[in-house]
Amino acid sequence: MTAKKPEPQEPLTRVSGKDWKMAKTATRRSQMPNALKQTYSERMAKTKQLNVARDMAKAMKQEKIDDKRRKREITAERKKIQEEKERIASLAAKMSANKLKRLKKKAGNLKGR
Repeated sequence: MTAKKPEPQEPLTRVSGKDWKMAKTATRRSQMPNALKQTYSERMAKTKQLNVARDMAKAMKQEKIDDKRRKREITAERKKIQEEKERIASLAAKMSANKLKRLKKKAGNLKGR
């Protein structure tokens, strides 16, 4: 039986090997006064609340835009209908004028007989 040699394990983090260098750590929010410090969950709750307010404002703005667009479409539709009515009325007036001319011409022909 031969015993296996344990392999050297690699360190979990990289070590610089320079003794004069300070080991770096995560940045702390220690410069702020205690009154202003907030926990991560408090900051996230505030962010969530701001996002809800933003979404609500965005929805209200979109609703306003949609309402304006809908009113504009209704106005354009009414204008189109009115123009169509005027066109039909002018055609009817023109047709009745032509009919009157024909009737007068016919009446004139009858007088001569």
